[in-house]
Amino acid sequence: MLHLHLTAIIVAVILFIAVYGMYKKNNTAENKPAFIMHMVLRVFYLLVLFSGIMVYVGNMEGISNAGSHMQYGIKALLGILSIGFMEMAIVRLKKNSATANVLMVVCVIAIIATVIMGAMLPLGMLSF
Repeated sequence: MLHLHLTAIIVAVILFIAVYGMYKKNNTAENKPAFIMHMVLRVFYLLVLFSGIMVYVGNMEGISNAGSHMQYGIKALLGILSIGFMEMAIVRLKKNSATANVLMVVCVIAIIATVIMGAMLPLGMLSF
């Protein structure tokens, strides 16, 4: 399940960059390809959330033994914030709001913090 979660995260970030670029280039009502990709991105948001919950539930015993419940809670909060900022940045760009660029920067910071936090957890690649 961890591989599904990591793959869904990577695909969601790539789709986010593509959708953001498509709306930045052509922000009109006739931009159907961007709208369709945005809907696919929303499906991947759900897949990331579902697979993250399944990874947590599947490794509950190891998390308890390691005593890292708080770290996983912070990681989950950062993940949810990342997804929220991704969606808000795209919607604000779609509505031609001035805060779209600020939300994009906050979104990138949240994604980087989430990835670093996930890599440091016991299931991550940087755990010792």
